[in-house]
Amino acid sequence: WFVEFYAPWCGHCKKLEPEWNKVGSELKGKVKVAKVDATAATTLASRFGVSGYPTIKFFPAGFSRDGDALPYDGARDA
Repeated sequence: WFVEFYAPWCGHCKKLEPEWNKVGSELKGKVKVAKVDATAATTLASRFGVSGYPTIKFFPAGFSRDGDALPYDGARDA
């Protein structure tokens, strides 16, 4: 899984949205792509250490522990 944690009011998140949608289309069938409103899913966001928006995490195959989630700090385009 490749997951974006976002806030609906966040300008950076709004800018990322069309790119994130492209990522979902381009990786379809290869990697599952999702987005989570971190302001609504506060427990989940806290569990994975989300402290700013957008935060992107990669959950590798076989993910079993919260610590296995990897932060993604790469480019913010498709």
